[in-house]
Amino acid sequence: MTAPRLATARVEDAAAVAAFQTLAWQQAYRGMVDEALLDVPVADRVDRWAERIRSASRTVTIAWMGGAIVGVASASEDDPPLCGLPPRELNTLYLRRDAQGAGLGSRLLAAAIGDDAAHLLVFEINERAQRFYERHGFSPAGETLLDPGTGLAERRWVRPARAVDRRGALES
Repeated sequence: MTAPRLATARVEDAAAVAAFQTLAWQQAYRGMVDEALLDVPVADRVDRWAERIRSASRTVTIAWMGGAIVGVASASEDDPPLCGLPPRELNTLYLRRDAQGAGLGSRLLAAAIGDDAAHLLVFEINERAQRFYERHGFSPAGETLLDPGTGLAERRWVRPARAVDRRGALES
């Protein structure tokens, strides 16, 4: 099996990204959030993704494999930065279930934020994501919040900038 190819999203990809987000959310959160939220028509998400892709302050990276999207990551710059947080925010990191556990998430994370200091929100019920972010130098910060769209508890996680040493190994 060949490794997924990473590419910067184009506006023409918005419909495919919206369809992928719908699938990823259904795979990850079925039975945990309101079914109506998971079954929103893909067409309702296309304009939002097109806007994100067009945004000068946001990058969207797609992982393609065999003509299908198997992962998406996006990051933005908070302007002004949220109080006490790094300006870089990881907004999105979704993988198709059959693409998990093979290093693609790490590749997408690196494409989205590199070694920059960053922050993100993680649902409290998503323990797999929490373990992933912890392995990549993030730790929980602040109080638990309630996501207004899903009704799920979530928490902000923060990672300081990471420096590359002379041997090429990362140190935080």
